[in-house]
Amino acid sequence: MIIPLNKTTRFLLLIVLSFSVVACGFHLRGQVAIPEALKRLVLTSDSGSPAFDTALRIALTRAGIKVVDPKNAGDDVLELKVNHLKTSDTVLARNGSNDVTQVQRELSGVYFIRQKDGKSIYGPRNFSTTKILSNQNAEESTKAAYNQTEMETMANDLANQLISDLAYAPVK
Repeated sequence: MIIPLNKTTRFLLLIVLSFSVVACGFHLRGQVAIPEALKRLVLTSDSGSPAFDTALRIALTRAGIKVVDPKNAGDDVLELKVNHLKTSDTVLARNGSNDVTQVQRELSGVYFIRQKDGKSIYGPRNFSTTKILSNQNAEESTKAAYNQTEMETMANDLANQLISDLAYAPVK
């Protein structure tokens, strides 16, 4: 059975459909172009996380950014400096014997872009990601393996977030 719809009903259905799509978390996200001045960078990472450093190099390459050796860099090549990453845990749940079963872990850091003479031209910029880690009351080896896997995932997310933020850097 087909019911004829007038313009007002069609409009209301379109509005409801639009709000439903927006409410469910659907977002159009594309890759923003990286400024030309950032297409070649010297990378100095004091993150303290080999997983993050690897993820950052991969993300830079995927974004079309070439990492240059500091000895071969000219005066026009900028430096991406990443400071030490910090982690903080917030206890979310405990079991009956008061053991922690779930935590929210935040991995955060600060980066900036500077010229060869050391003058910062963008930043310092904060970037962070959070993840809920369950299974915290498991056997130590299981917990350690799970947490390491989740930290690697967080390192990838953090590296991608940094690349996304670089696209909006106001450099020429």
